[in-house]
Amino acid sequence: MRLVFWILELKRAYRRFPQMFVGAIALLFLAGAVALLAGRALYGDAAMGRVSVGVALPEDDALAKQMVSMISSLESVKSLCDFQYLEQEECIRGVREGRLSAAMDMPQGLIQGIMDGSNPAVRILLPADDWLESRIFRELTEAGAKILGSSQAGIYAGNELYRMYGMEGSVPEMERDLNQIFLSYSLPREDYFRHLQVSATGDVEVPVFYGISAYVLFLLLLAIPVSGYLLPLSPAMRRKLTLAGVGSASRAWGRIAGLGSLFFVISLMTVIFARRLPVLSKMWEAGAGSQSVISGLLLLTICLTAASLVAVIYQMAGSLLGGIMLLFLTVTAQHFLAGGFLPAVFLPETLRRLASVMPSAILMEGVQRALTGSWSFVMTGKLLALFFLCFLLTAFLERREG
Repeated sequence: MRLVFWILELKRAYRRFPQMFVGAIALLFLAGAVALLAGRALYGDAAMGRVSVGVALPEDDALAKQMVSMISSLESVKSLCDFQYLEQEECIRGVREGRLSAAMDMPQGLIQGIMDGSNPAVRILLPADDWLESRIFRELTEAGAKILGSSQAGIYAGNELYRMYGMEGSVPEMERDLNQIFLSYSLPREDYFRHLQVSATGDVEVPVFYGISAYVLFLLLLAIPVSGYLLPLSPAMRRKLTLAGVGSASRAWGRIAGLGSLFFVISLMTVIFARRLPVLSKMWEAGAGSQSVISGLLLLTICLTAASLVAVIYQMAGSLLGGIMLLFLTVTAQHFLAGGFLPAVFLPETLRRLASVMPSAILMEGVQRALTGSWSFVMTGKLLALFFLCFLLTAFLERREG
């Protein structure tokens, strides 16, 4: 009886395939426009201004001024920052009035503190609204502090090792060699920018990232044209199915499987179309083209997971209009929190921690793996966990209504 019910659910789902196909065409144009505009906004023609930094030096500390001069001569700093030597009050006033992007308050005996390990703090003053130039300078200073910290940790570890083996006399030579090694890595930081391209969108190119994001958004909103299929069953139908041995779990699985199979067919049609695009075709040939079975299984899992999420949203809403509104609001809100519109690296720290557990983030990671043909236990575990959570919630709500 369960098998008959599931076959009938598939038949009921595919009777709505023409509505979903027309809706898919409209959503593809919408998702494509979102991906195009978001990519241009992220890496468009706009450029940031130069970072004006005020430096408050202690009196009679020539070494501190020499150190600031050395830092300002680095290519990665010189290309972005303009340093001005001012009094402490002038620096604070400049940051408050917006004339300075940041200010550095250098403590007395900074160089000696670095050498003896006391490490006095350099105060960095940033404006309250923290605009782009200030954020970039903060990233530069944090990177410099991490480089210095790792270098000191290496030297301290070397000192401890030499003392353990009774080689105290060789400590100065070891420190000199390590300082030379660490400086050779940390000072010419422009080498990193020549040989390593860093993108806010991670391991994929910007068009591919927003294509994946648009596909996930497209997949989750694709249920709107077939909202009638997802409405909860009537009390009489629910009672009859229960008497026939088709419980709430079977009813939930039938609905998810029917919607997921529709998603899978539409996705295959989308993949055939997307492979004609130059950016995706190269990635497909390099990855998924040689492992199409893995990609197909991942795509099927993604479609079923998306269907389970949509099913539980409609089950919670309980009505046609309520389901459409709840689906749209929930999907767009969590898609933003997942970094679908703006990459997670640009989100505040609190939101960035939530991004990895958002359904859209899990689905986007799965689509990226399917596109490249690479499989991961962790990613598959996340997909299955999201699927079973939504499935159990759907079955629970179905049972409670019964």
